[in-house]
Amino acid sequence: MKLKHQLVGILTLFAVINGTYAQNTLTLEKCIEKALDQSLQLKSDNYDLEKTKASIGQAYSTLLPSINGSASYQYYFDVATSILPSESFGGQAGSYSAVQFGVPQTKSAGITLNQTVFNASSLIALKAAKAYLKLNHLQIQSSKEELIYNITATYYNIQTIDKQIDLSNNNLNNTEKLLKSTQDQYKAGLATQTDVDRLLVTRDNSAASVESSRNSREKYYNLLKLLMNVSLNDSIQVVPFTDIELDAIALQQASFNAENKTNYLQIVENKTITNLQRKNISYGYLPTLSMTGNLSYSGYYTSSNPLKNLNDKWYPSSYIGLNLSVPVFDGFSKKFQIKQKDFELKKLDIQAEQTILQNKKDVADATADLNSNFITYENQKRNFVLAQKVMKDIESQYQNGLVKVSDYINSNTELQSAQNNYITAIINIKQAQLNLKKAQGELIN
Repeated sequence: MKLKHQLVGILTLFAVINGTYAQNTLTLEKCIEKALDQSLQLKSDNYDLEKTKASIGQAYSTLLPSINGSASYQYYFDVATSILPSESFGGQAGSYSAVQFGVPQTKSAGITLNQTVFNASSLIALKAAKAYLKLNHLQIQSSKEELIYNITATYYNIQTIDKQIDLSNNNLNNTEKLLKSTQDQYKAGLATQTDVDRLLVTRDNSAASVESSRNSREKYYNLLKLLMNVSLNDSIQVVPFTDIELDAIALQQASFNAENKTNYLQIVENKTITNLQRKNISYGYLPTLSMTGNLSYSGYYTSSNPLKNLNDKWYPSSYIGLNLSVPVFDGFSKKFQIKQKDFELKKLDIQAEQTILQNKKDVADATADLNSNFITYENQKRNFVLAQKVMKDIESQYQNGLVKVSDYINSNTELQSAQNNYITAIINIKQAQLNLKKAQGELIN
């Protein structure tokens, strides 16, 4: 029974360990999902989007009436005096009389309404705000593409370094075993101290290479966590890749439309906005018409008492009117502003054409790189497999006394070179594959 409980405990421990491992090991898709959900840059871009949405509401508000309330209270210690001709009151001609109109206390309250009837600029401002909204969406799209590219490139680098560390550890373990065997042979008088020393140097160089790779991997993990916006203290792992993934890469060029890429669509939207700005300037030649109305009540009293009015009455006042503003001459200001916008539009047309050409070139270059790197990968993979075989043969021959330690060291150096070339080919082909997706605008798909 005791043994049974121990077995259950061991199995439970393994389950916990495996569960922890599974939780900490993230696929590339999961890393991208976390990054898109937690990216600070995307949060910032979304605030810009919300700001633009608010500007659309502001543009709509210019088409709605505005209503303002007002109130005032004045008490004059000395009522203003006016000078009038005395003859107006039956007095002597040529003489003047001082007259005080009004009473010391005056108070009023009213409401004023203004409504735009015709203002072409208000309609253009609304269209421009909607165009800016599309531009914000494209900026978010661009930020997502950049984030996915950086996450993927970092993930691939970690996978590649993991592969390099595994291979280097295998070499280091083999060298350690051979070093121990040579030390035993030295004690038996079958090997020299030089043989031992040269193997020690080889062992230490291999160990230094592994440590350097681990340091590089740690930095890439820190970058991955930064891009995902998770704590640097979090423990995560990437999924190791296999050679089968690389062997299955499709080399044919996929369908591609240079005008569907985000960078081109951003130029198109900027052109739309510039067109609207030009139109808004030209609409400055048109008149504007607005309606206004007011309703107010006034009260008066002979002393400072806000709660009393003469005759206990409020006296109403109201009006309604139209305001027409017609531009006559602005010193040709709008004319030259329109010219500036015309040149901006021509410049955007050139940028659009350049972007299409650049997009096509990027796809062609990325396709050529992928094809070239795939051929290089296959060659380096064969060379690496062959170098491993040679190294295994030399190691066996050295242990049987058929070759010198220098032959082993030379073979180990060749193996290290083949291994480095193989690792470089791996990262190059994965980077080329990523660059092709970026060039085709398919990072999000």
